[in-house]
Amino acid sequence: LVLIFFVVIAQGFLPTQTHSSCVAKATRQRQVLRPLYADKNGKLPFFLSTDGDEERSDKSDEEVEEVDIAIVGAGLGGLCAGAILNTLYGKKVGIYESHYLAGGCAHAFPRKVAKTGQEFIMDSGPTIMLGCSQPPWNALQQILQVVGRDDDVNWIPYDGWGMIEHPGTPQELRWKVKLGPNHFQNGPLQSFAPSGSKALKEYQELQDLTQPLLAGVEIPAMAMRSGPSALIPLLFRHFSTLKQLIQQGDATTGTFARFMDGPVYTVTDPWLRNWLDALAFSLSGLPASRTAAAAMAFTLADMHKPTAALDYPAGGMGTIVDALVKGVEQGTQQSKIHLKQTVQQIDFSAPTGANGLVQATGISLKNGKKIVAKDGVICNAPVWSLRNLVEHDENAMRLLANDDQLKYTIANNGSNRRTSWTLSEDGSKKPAQSATIKTTRPVEWDMETSNSDSSTQREPSLLERCDLSEQTGSFLHLHLALNATGLDLSKLEAHYTVMDRGLGGNTSVNKDDGPCGELNMIAVSNPCVIDPTLAPEGTIVVHAYGAGNEPYDIWQGLDRQSPEYLQLKEERATVLWRAVKAVIPDVKDRVLMDLTGSPLTHERFLRRPQGTYGSATEDYLKDGATPIPKLVLAGDGIFPGIGVPAVALSGASAANSMVNPWQHWQCLERIKA
Repeated sequence: LVLIFFVVIAQGFLPTQTHSSCVAKATRQRQVLRPLYADKNGKLPFFLSTDGDEERSDKSDEEVEEVDIAIVGAGLGGLCAGAILNTLYGKKVGIYESHYLAGGCAHAFPRKVAKTGQEFIMDSGPTIMLGCSQPPWNALQQILQVVGRDDDVNWIPYDGWGMIEHPGTPQELRWKVKLGPNHFQNGPLQSFAPSGSKALKEYQELQDLTQPLLAGVEIPAMAMRSGPSALIPLLFRHFSTLKQLIQQGDATTGTFARFMDGPVYTVTDPWLRNWLDALAFSLSGLPASRTAAAAMAFTLADMHKPTAALDYPAGGMGTIVDALVKGVEQGTQQSKIHLKQTVQQIDFSAPTGANGLVQATGISLKNGKKIVAKDGVICNAPVWSLRNLVEHDENAMRLLANDDQLKYTIANNGSNRRTSWTLSEDGSKKPAQSATIKTTRPVEWDMETSNSDSSTQREPSLLERCDLSEQTGSFLHLHLALNATGLDLSKLEAHYTVMDRGLGGNTSVNKDDGPCGELNMIAVSNPCVIDPTLAPEGTIVVHAYGAGNEPYDIWQGLDRQSPEYLQLKEERATVLWRAVKAVIPDVKDRVLMDLTGSPLTHERFLRRPQGTYGSATEDYLKDGATPIPKLVLAGDGIFPGIGVPAVALSGASAANSMVNPWQHWQCLERIKA
């Protein structure tokens, strides 16, 4: 350890003085938000402001703006990175977002009912989380705490969610997943699993075997960084935990397959296998065998601890976004989030040295404005978008393509898209019949042999990994504002998982159907049960969605204004309506407003290529480091991948990577992380 420390000094990582802006706890600038309506001065919370450039003065006569760090994309990863850099490192941050709202896939948006004038706030994305209301805190809550914005989000814990199988049929089955010790084991597991006590034994053995994978929970988000210096904070501050992780080998970063199908363990009970697949699909958009082992281990442990609870933010998901925005813009650094500002490209310096080395120097916007970033750029765009942002610079492309692979990488041009779904040969567009999820990873997709022209194994370039990262499925959304007159909310759950064709699917329609089947698992978020302030009195909002189980290809090429598109939306949304009807039988009579979002909606507003849920687990980049100095990646294509806590962690890692290890160390000392 002493040797490593002196190596760090020798490499010039230690500055001559302590960074004065790294504080023990961020200075709190509390503001109480009324979660639905404007404040007493008539101003909406940031996450609801749709005035964009005009209100926030993003339009400028200046063609060049200077910042310390430029961040591409105001999703949660970018917001977490920006809040840390601004608050803890004293950096002037500029975050540039093409959407008119911040938050990425987790943003909230307002809609008004024309006839009544009532305004509703809709959650666009995730509606169920763990680790926010009580320790162990997840990465998002940790970041809110260290930037001093945790009091801005009031978490409402609740004890579980409802399950409905085969809604509206004679086979309909209703049960509850109650969190806490033994509720699941002694209830649904033994009631529904064919092997009964054997399934219980398998579940308990699985929990015991995956317990060591939880070691990583002990490492705080703020200790993470990317690149060659990633281990320095861990060696000096979390050595015992790091040792445990090293002993686990690649089990902590690999998939859960070894625990499902051997060699570590084999789950044999069919109901338990379906249940694990259902849990996994809600995390990754993939079955358990293809979901991160660490994520599965955490879920299996956290659901059954004595203090287990699900968490929902009072005021909706937008309050999280608003708290992070405050973290980005608080203080005197003049950091700012710029909405409706599309990034055209990442800019680089002229090449230097024999190797033609370049470094990231800023970004250029679509409107012609240039942003000079003194300390570098964080790219929080989806990994498939990296090529479009750098391809204008041949030297940057060469570095990202490992020099000798430039010809292949350019020729590939991102056209060999890989998806987690296989379309039916007959061209059907009926749910359960139009596509099938790939439950196993195609061998030919091994990144070590992804170039079909190569007869030997080789290490793929970063750009190739991004281009060929497997895309999980897309989304189908149904946002509802409902008249709640006479509706007894006390008899309803705040969240439901509706398995349209049952937990095991309908194999008579599709032999490969199951819990991860096309539009089988539908989430129904009913948050007004626990937070009535989300909607005007006498009304509620409901969000039903299929996450990762809607194939993009059946929508591809459709004109969003065409009758064919509108008809397909109506047909595909039938499953979502059926799920809501299972919760509120007379839902159609209560509708004040309904909005259907398709994969094309997801692609258009959130800049998600093919509207994807995210990268497949096997293709997560190990961290956000790139071969180009001052360019770091963040987002759900970076390990640990998909999910709110995961992208928050990637944002923290990216932020810490923008300062040298000594500055990072000093910050950890001050916040005691």
